[in-house]
Amino acid sequence: MTWTERVSGKIAKRIKTDDSPYTVGQLAHGIELFLLNAINLFVILLVSALLGLLGEVFPLLCALFFLRSLTGGVHLKNPWSCLGATLLLLLLGGAIIEYVPKPSTSVLTLLTVFTAGFGVIINYVYGPAKHTYLPDNPAVQKRNQKIAILLIFIGCILSIFLVGYSYRLSMTYILAIFYQSLLLMPSSFRFVSFLEKTLLRG
Repeated sequence: MTWTERVSGKIAKRIKTDDSPYTVGQLAHGIELFLLNAINLFVILLVSALLGLLGEVFPLLCALFFLRSLTGGVHLKNPWSCLGATLLLLLLGGAIIEYVPKPSTSVLTLLTVFTAGFGVIINYVYGPAKHTYLPDNPAVQKRNQKIAILLIFIGCILSIFLVGYSYRLSMTYILAIFYQSLLLMPSSFRFVSFLEKTLLRG
């Protein structure tokens, strides 16, 4: 049992009331998810700030988190491995936004349209992914899929309008859609399964 499970269990037992509709185990699971997310956020913000990438990483994190809350996606089972992978992706994205030379407006526009098309196709075919924090109700899943696709369209239009004024906004949109779509693909699930069965065993 991890320390987060122990702490969550103790808190759940203290706050559990007789008329609560949730069991101690359900409360503990929710508390543990909150703790892990809080720790993840703190570490991501701290490391990105130390590397001078906070202004690039934080908007990317918000956009990616919002989309994944609708559609889910592949996760590493170990929360600390998941944190490491998330941190790596976000820092890489922040570095791309900050250090890669700015392309021309026409190239950035084409890249935005291509990313939107890629995102719509992937979300239509594979979204939402099955995961414990997403509802099993098909109607809710279909609604989330439609919202995600609509947000991709709206983001694409806004990015095209603002591409000449805000390079960072456009690149943040492109990377958020690319990451979210990539993490929905079956190949990503197979790759993560391979890592967990071999490289990360034990």
